[in-house]
Amino acid sequence: MKDDVILAAVINWNGWRDTVHCLDSLLALSGPPFQLLICDNGSSDDSLAHLEAWAVRAIGPARASPRVREGQGHVATFVRDDAGAHSAVLAVHVMRLESNLGYAGAINRCIAWGREAFAPDSYWLLNNDVSLEPGALAHLVAAVRSTPGVGLCGSVLLDWEAPSRVQAIGGVFHRWLAVGSHLTRLPAGTAPEQRLYFDIDYPVGASMLVSREFVEAVGLMDEQYFLYYEEVDWAVRGRAAGFRPAVALLSRIRHKEGASTGSMGGVRSKSMLSEYYGVVNRLRFTRKFSSWLLPVVWLSLSLVVLDRACHREWRRALLVLRLMLAPGTVPRP
Repeated sequence: MKDDVILAAVINWNGWRDTVHCLDSLLALSGPPFQLLICDNGSSDDSLAHLEAWAVRAIGPARASPRVREGQGHVATFVRDDAGAHSAVLAVHVMRLESNLGYAGAINRCIAWGREAFAPDSYWLLNNDVSLEPGALAHLVAAVRSTPGVGLCGSVLLDWEAPSRVQAIGGVFHRWLAVGSHLTRLPAGTAPEQRLYFDIDYPVGASMLVSREFVEAVGLMDEQYFLYYEEVDWAVRGRAAGFRPAVALLSRIRHKEGASTGSMGGVRSKSMLSEYYGVVNRLRFTRKFSSWLLPVVWLSLSLVVLDRACHREWRRALLVLRLMLAPGTVPRP
């Protein structure tokens, strides 16, 4: 078990500053060793140049020329002579996707490339707007190894500005409304030092350890979502295949919630892009798993329209209404 291959994948989209901070915290991890894949998801800024410059500073010049795989983009590999001597990172691989494939699309390309290159035993999937405590990966791996049948395992997310405050332990999905919320407190009597906590519906996607067995049995993420609901969909499909989602309570990371989608600061600060996919995927998920609940979800969205109108957010109110009436005809903001 100690020779298990782990691939850590970090997705970047026009956010290299946050990504570099995340990568620095990955270099400081105490173990176990892992391969690091940085995926630039069709950024329109100069992210790729900054990420490759970070790889040169952290590891050294690229030792392998860029490789191209159909649908997987360009991959450059950076390997240092003393790989593993000072860091758990064995090598850094930088993938460039030609266009933004959404979160699920980028994750799927990372898994497909990793499966071909290393056949990992597990994939550690990370948002770029996180900073990891030194034992974050070690606690994840130890927790998953301790209990069979865990396909998806998340970390406890801490607030970026106030890390003493828990942002999310895991996700709770409210089926009738097709919305999720974050569990921020453990029930009374739960020992916070226990390895795994199972009373969640899905781990929050900012940090998820995914087993090879899960990927082989359940398949990849559903790319139709593009943004939001991917991990909920994965967890539901995983349960149907006999896997339980869980959280490793000792694995902790700080998270800038909403940094990459422009939705930091709560509902009043949501971007139009965030609003769009929140509504589209709320309906898509319901059609896929609970079509009989569509009238209830549609009614709940009418309350969203009313909320936006009451706050004089006319553009967002109109967007939600149009998506309710004719979702297939409304272009993405």
